[in-house]
Amino acid sequence: PADQSLNTNNQVVATVNGEEITSQQLAQQANVNQILQQVSQVDQQLAQILASSEAGSKVLEELQNAKLDSIIDNVLLKQAAEEADITLSQDEKDEIYQQQKNAILQQQQMDEEQFLSILEQQGYENEAAYKEEFSNNPQIKINKLIEEKVIANIEVSEEELQQAYDENKDALAQSGQDTSYEEIKPRLRQMLKQQQQSQAIQEYLDELREKAEIEKNI
Repeated sequence: PADQSLNTNNQVVATVNGEEITSQQLAQQANVNQILQQVSQVDQQLAQILASSEAGSKVLEELQNAKLDSIIDNVLLKQAAEEADITLSQDEKDEIYQQQKNAILQQQQMDEEQFLSILEQQGYENEAAYKEEFSNNPQIKINKLIEEKVIANIEVSEEELQQAYDENKDALAQSGQDTSYEEIKPRLRQMLKQQQQSQAIQEYLDELREKAEIEKNI
């Protein structure tokens, strides 16, 4: 598999404004071996082709490059959060942690005792240790940066909603969904806002990349 060499030699695969990204970090993100194992459970022949053919190697190489770009983006956002001096109060950290915990309990359909048992299995001494690690995750500051600096002022206008409805009215009718503007407006607003937020984040990342010194070694 393509990531074996990355695991054995912890080389620098990229630098972002002087901050190094190692092959070990890339291997953890790309996780090619796990992907191949998952593919083999569905189609062993396809997994073999991916692992041993030239075409398969190109696919895995593209995957690694995509994952590396994702890591670079995250490093840029982390650096931007540091430059903007983004901080969180203890109350903010507590609220974010509780929201995340509640989401895990709901999604995994587990109770408090099961949650604590899983933390213990993962090597945490207690919930406080897990919470401290969670609260120190740079991703929390990145999320606040994006909320405050990138998407805070995004609002969908009535004109944009009406235009989206008019352009998709026939498709909505054919799919059997509600075609009344007032009935579908809340869903349209949410969809358009998500699209605009995604676009704003991508534009912000493009700006960070343009200003950054990025060197890729693979």
